[in-house]
Amino acid sequence: MLSVSLLPLQAATGTAATTIQVAAEVSTVVIAVVSVLLLVVALGWVRQVKKLLRSIQQHIQPVTDRARVAAENMEFISAVVREDVQRVRTSVSGLSDRLKEASDRMEERVEEFNALMDVVQDEAESVLLDTAAVVRGVRAGARGVVSGAAPKGDAQGSTSGDGEDGSASEDEVGDARVREAPEGA
Repeated sequence: MLSVSLLPLQAATGTAATTIQVAAEVSTVVIAVVSVLLLVVALGWVRQVKKLLRSIQQHIQPVTDRARVAAENMEFISAVVREDVQRVRTSVSGLSDRLKEASDRMEERVEEFNALMDVVQDEAESVLLDTAAVVRGVRAGARGVVSGAAPKGDAQGSTSGDGEDGSASEDEVGDARVREAPEGA
């Protein structure tokens, strides 16, 4: 190729051009031969690299197969765990809702019980106050029977100097009972 392109130079320069032309052609041939040798060596290396890759692939294939199986197992396990976590979450959510409802019902019942206890306490206080009034009336009546006069109310009892609340002392009531007992016998 170079010789064809160098032909016009050869005609112009003469013998000096022939040495240069010969050197150029020799160098072209040398470069072509070296290129072919390099290509052959490169193809040999490519074949060796291909063999090495095949060997590595054969050795790695069981490892990759095991890794793929392990990845599939992990995927299955993660799916199962995800489902279990969703079930637990649903259960906990339901339980939380039921506990809230039970707590609300319990709170209502406690409020109802407190209201009932308020009513019971009011009734008990009313009964105790009525009983205290009856006892006071009985004491006043007993005093009147003992003294021989009809009871005139709290005014007489409070001026008589008996206890702080105007009722007769227990000794006076007891004495009145003792005096009534012989008369009735």
